[in-house]
Amino acid sequence: MPNCFQFITIIAFLVFSSCNMKFDKQKWERTDPGFPPEERTKMLHDLTSNYKLTGIKYSELISMLGEPDYIDSSALNLSYKIILHYDMIDPDYGEYLNFYYGKDSIVKFFEIHDWKK
Repeated sequence: MPNCFQFITIIAFLVFSSCNMKFDKQKWERTDPGFPPEERTKMLHDLTSNYKLTGIKYSELISMLGEPDYIDSSALNLSYKIILHYDMIDPDYGEYLNFYYGKDSIVKFFEIHDWKK
């Protein structure tokens, strides 16, 4: 008979694993420019933990993740919306996966950035 600790561990594992999913390019790509797909939140951990995202070319990143939601070529960065929550009319919370690349078009680093109104 499992003890209480084992039971809690099993429940925690089931809850955590149901919140995550493997990265899938088709599910990652956006269909609505205003709202990111729900699956992005669930795939974020797998994507950032199990895929090479730094040291690759800009074109390889776009090939892997599709067109970004935001590009600032003067600052050499691009972003993918992970979460965008609206409070009536205006957004009040957001989370983005930001990539920064050099003049050589190689991704230098990435970060997950969130903000609240």
